[in-house]
Amino acid sequence: MTKFGRTVIAVLAFMLAAGWWQAHGATFEQAQALAEKAAVLIKAEGDKAFPKLVDPNGGFIDGELYVTVLDMQGIVRLHPNKGLIGVNMIDAKDPDGVMFTQELLKAVANSDTGMTRYKYVNPATKRIEPKKAWVHKVGDYVVLCGVYVKD
Repeated sequence: MTKFGRTVIAVLAFMLAAGWWQAHGATFEQAQALAEKAAVLIKAEGDKAFPKLVDPNGGFIDGELYVTVLDMQGIVRLHPNKGLIGVNMIDAKDPDGVMFTQELLKAVANSDTGMTRYKYVNPATKRIEPKKAWVHKVGDYVVLCGVYVKD
């Protein structure tokens, strides 16, 4: 194998290990499907489904795609970052001043599903980036999954 070939393989391996491939390959349709899959599970099992949703091998975390669950007061009930669980995000603002939790709740005010946009920290890049999220109301919970997008 040539030096160039080894370099290409090394770069691809690094990108995969760093989550770059998944982080830049996720689509809004994948985020929507993951949120819907989680909503079905929560509808069937209630909060007993939560451990499955944060299990890295449970099929609900895939690169930048992960499920978040809020209650109708804006309190985080489920998030891969355990430090956010129990935090009231109702007045949280993104860098542009968008009160994104309130926007998420508005998205399901008149329908069980909806979409919203805001900026949030991308776990793959550690930077604040634009995000488009699918939201699904299940009882007293709001299930969401978003994808980082280019404006």
